[in-house]
Amino acid sequence: MAKLTGHPGFAPPKPKQTLTQRHAAAMELIATLALTISLVIAATAVSIGNKSLARANLAARPATPTAVIQQ
Repeated sequence: MAKLTGHPGFAPPKPKQTLTQRHAAAMELIATLALTISLVIAATAVSIGNKSLARANLAARPATPTAVIQQ
């Protein structure tokens, strides 16, 4: 009876991951995490900036509405 290796087909078994492949995968993971964190920080800064601009616009407006009609 044939010995079952768990690798169907005619392809040879895949070699185990080398150390450099593991390092590359770790670096990709670190880069992805750093990009995610920087995007969260940037989105927070933009939202804070938008809120402060909206408050500044409200503070700069006069309390009574003044309509200017141009003809």
